[in-house]
Amino acid sequence: MANGYRCKYEIVTADNNLPGKVVLYEKPGSECFTNKHWHKNLEINYIIKGRMWTMQNKVDRDISDGEFVLVNSEDVHQTCGKYPDEKVKYLVVLFSYNYIKAYFPDFENYYFDVNKNEQAKLRISQLLKAIVFEIENKGDFSQMKIACAMSQILMLLFTKCRVKKDKVAVSEPTDDLEYAKKAIDFIKENYKEKISLDDISSYVGLTPTYFSRYFKQSTRKTFKNYLNLVRLENALLDIQNNNLSETRAALANGFPSVKSFIAVFKSVYGCAPSEYVKVYHELPQISEIRKI
Repeated sequence: MANGYRCKYEIVTADNNLPGKVVLYEKPGSECFTNKHWHKNLEINYIIKGRMWTMQNKVDRDISDGEFVLVNSEDVHQTCGKYPDEKVKYLVVLFSYNYIKAYFPDFENYYFDVNKNEQAKLRISQLLKAIVFEIENKGDFSQMKIACAMSQILMLLFTKCRVKKDKVAVSEPTDDLEYAKKAIDFIKENYKEKISLDDISSYVGLTPTYFSRYFKQSTRKTFKNYLNLVRLENALLDIQNNNLSETRAALANGFPSVKSFIAVFKSVYGCAPSEYVKVYHELPQISEIRKI
C-alpha cells in the first residue's frame, strides 16, 4: 500500500491562445524551491541568470545562465535555487498535454532527449530567449510570437529529439506515484461512464477511504472534483468544436444532467457556458493545470 505521498500530481493548463503556459520569474534562490511533483505535460526550465539545482527521476543537475532542462511527461522532478540569497531569473514553459496529443497522438510512447541533437538544442535555446524577450517587451503580436516559438520548440522535439520509450531507461516509479497515475488514466478513459468511488478505488487496489484521502493529497483535488473537471473540459470542446448543445454535450461526457454541467461550469468560471464561449475562442485544458 502507498505511503508518504512524496510525489504530488500537478494539474496544468494552457494560457488563452497559447499551446501551454509560460511564466517568467526573478526571485531569491530560497524562493525557487518546488516540492517533488509530476504531471503529464512537457516542461522546460530555462535559466536566464543565476544558478539552480534540479532533480529529475532521482538524477541531480546544476544549471546556470543560458542552460535549460527538459522535463518529460510523468517525470518526477524538483527544483531549488543553488544559493539561498542569489537572485535567479528563469523561465518556465509548460506544454499542454492535450495540445500535444492533438498533433502527436502517439506522444506517450516517446521520450524526448535534447542532447541527441546539438543543433536542435541550440535552436530551442534561441527560441526560449525569444520568448523571454516577448514577455518582457510586450510588443505587437507578442502572444502570437510566443505561440509560434512554443510550436517550433515542440516541432524540434517531435522531429529531432524523440526516442522510443523502450529504448531508454526509465526510473521505476514509486508506489504512491503509480497509484495516482493509474487512477488518473482510468478517469480519462472512462469519464463518459458512471464512475463511483468504489469503482475507482477497487480498480487501483485501495480501500475507498484510503483512496479518497490519498487522491486528494496527491492531486490537491477530490476524486469527484477531478472527474467533473475532466468531464467539463470535454463537454466544452464538444460545444465549441462539434456544435453540440449544452444538453447533448453534458450527457455525452458523463454529466447526469445539463443542470449539473452548468453548476460545475459556473463554479469554475463564474458564468454560464454560453456566456463563456462568446468571449473565449480558445478553451483552456482544465484537467492539466498547475498553479505556479
